[in-house]
Amino acid sequence: MSSEDLGKRIMNWLSTLAWIFKVAKKPTKSNYMIILKLGSLIVAILGVYSFLFSVAQQYLTSSANFSLPYPLNLIVVLTIVIILTIMLILVILSTRGIGRR
Repeated sequence: MSSEDLGKRIMNWLSTLAWIFKVAKKPTKSNYMIILKLGSLIVAILGVYSFLFSVAQQYLTSSANFSLPYPLNLIVVLTIVIILTIMLILVILSTRGIGRR
């Protein structure tokens, strides 16, 4: 790919972006809610992955130093996993109808 092709693509993308902003209407309340729901869906998914990989990394590297004894640390981790799962399910259920109109 030459630099001329890349320059043309970037200019085309920027002109398309400028056209979108020129003809775009002011967002309605439902548009803001869609943005909020999609943002919370992304945050929920990333939070769940981050937490699960963090716990898995601690256990796989054998450096899990929980200050709580065995049954309590398991209860704490399971409680956090359950809360994250419920939050993720609620966000998915609230965003599943976004594409249908």
